[in-house]
Amino acid sequence: MFANPNMTDGRGMRLFTILILYIAQGLPIGLLEFAVTGWMAAKGATVGEIGYVIGMAVAPWSLKFINGALMDRYAYLPMGRRRAWILAAQLVMVISLLLAALVDPGPRDAAIIGGIAFAVNMATVFQDVGADALAVDIAEEKEHGIVSGLMAGGQALGIAISAAISGLIIYNFGTGTAYTTCAILVTCTSLYLVWVRERAGERRLPWSKGEAHAISLAVQAHSWIGLLSHAFRQLFRKDSLVWVAPLFLRGMGYGTMGVAAPFIAANYGGWNEAQIGAANGTGQFVAAIAAMTLGSFLCVKLGSKLAQILTLGLFAGAAALLALTEPFWSSEAVIWAVILGWPILYYLTGVPMQAITLAFSDPETGATQFSIYMACINQGTSFAGFTFALVSGVGGIELVIGLLALVFTLALTITLLVNVPSRQIEVPDEPRNPQTA
Repeated sequence: MFANPNMTDGRGMRLFTILILYIAQGLPIGLLEFAVTGWMAAKGATVGEIGYVIGMAVAPWSLKFINGALMDRYAYLPMGRRRAWILAAQLVMVISLLLAALVDPGPRDAAIIGGIAFAVNMATVFQDVGADALAVDIAEEKEHGIVSGLMAGGQALGIAISAAISGLIIYNFGTGTAYTTCAILVTCTSLYLVWVRERAGERRLPWSKGEAHAISLAVQAHSWIGLLSHAFRQLFRKDSLVWVAPLFLRGMGYGTMGVAAPFIAANYGGWNEAQIGAANGTGQFVAAIAAMTLGSFLCVKLGSKLAQILTLGLFAGAAALLALTEPFWSSEAVIWAVILGWPILYYLTGVPMQAITLAFSDPETGATQFSIYMACINQGTSFAGFTFALVSGVGGIELVIGLLALVFTLALTITLLVNVPSRQIEVPDEPRNPQTA
C-alpha cells in the first residue's frame, strides 16, 4: 500500500489527499491576499489599491466553470481523471511565483501586484477545480460533511501557514523571498501528488507503467454536447438555481473583510505588515481547525441545511455588531477579534455550503458543475473587492460592513427555500491487484 498508494485505498487515504490538495491551494492565497495586502496597507497603499489587488486575485476564480468543463471533457486517463491536471497546474503556480520574485514590485505598484495575483491565481484555479472534481469523484455521500470540512479547513490551513510565514519573511527579507518560499511549499505538495495515484493500476507519471481505470473510462465525457447538456440539465433545476444566490452573497463576505480587516488593523491600530501577517496566519489557522472540527460536526449533527442557516446567521450578527462599534476599532482587542473572528465565521459558513454543493453535483460532470457553483462565490468576492472603495467613499467602512450584515441575512433567508438533494452513487469495487508504476 505504501509503495503504491492510491487515493481510493480507504477513507483515511481519501480524506488525507483532499486535505493536502486544499492546503496547497491555500498557500498562494495566504501570500497574495493576506500577507501582500497587509504589507501594502502598512506601507501606505490606499483602500482602492488594496481592493484592486483583491479583485484581480479573485477574478480568475469567477470563470472557473470553463476550467471545469475542460477537465470533464479532456483527461489523461492513464494518470486518472484529475491528477494530471492538478500536477500541471501546480507546476505553473511554481513558475509564476518564481517569476514574481524576479519582478518584486513595490507596495504602491498595485497594477503590477494585481497582475501577479491574477497570473498566480489563474494557475491556482486549475488546481482548485481539479481538487473539487476529485472530491466529487472519490468521496462517498456519507463523507460529504467531513470532506467539506477538510476542503474549507485545508484551504484555511494553507492560507494560515502562508500568511504567517510570508508576513514575517516580507518584514525581514522582502516580498521576493516570500514569493520564492511559497513556490517551494507548493513544490512539496506536488511531490506528494506524484507519489499517490487516484486508483489502482494507473500511472504515476506519463512515462510510467499503468492504464486507465474502468471507473474513469465509464464516466468520462466523450463529446461537448453530451457533457454540457448533462451539466446544464443538473444546474437548471429549480433548487439548483435558487442555491446560486447564497453562494454569490457569501462570496461578498470574503471580498469585503479581506480588504476591511488589514485596513482596520493598519489605519486604526497602527499595525505593521509583520503584525498583520502573524495575526492573519493565526486567524486562518484557528479557522482551519474550526472548519474541520466544529464545521464538520454541525453538518453531521444538524444536517447541511440547518448548519448553513445557523452559520450564516452568526456571520450576519457579527458583521452588524462590528458596524455599530466603529468608535472602538482602535482597541487592540477589537482588532484581534476582527482578524481572528471573520475567517472563522467565513469558513464555518463554507463547510455546509460545500456539503450542499457536493450534493447538487453529479460525478459525470462534477468539475463543470461544482466549478460553476464555486464561481458564483468568487464572483461575489470579486464584486465586493472592486466596489469596496466606492461604497466606503459614501459612508465609510462601517457602512460597507453594515451592508454585509444585510447581505448575509438575505443569504440565510434564501437558503430556507432550498431543498437539498440526496445522491447515492454506486461504483464497482476496486481491483485488488494494482499494477506497479
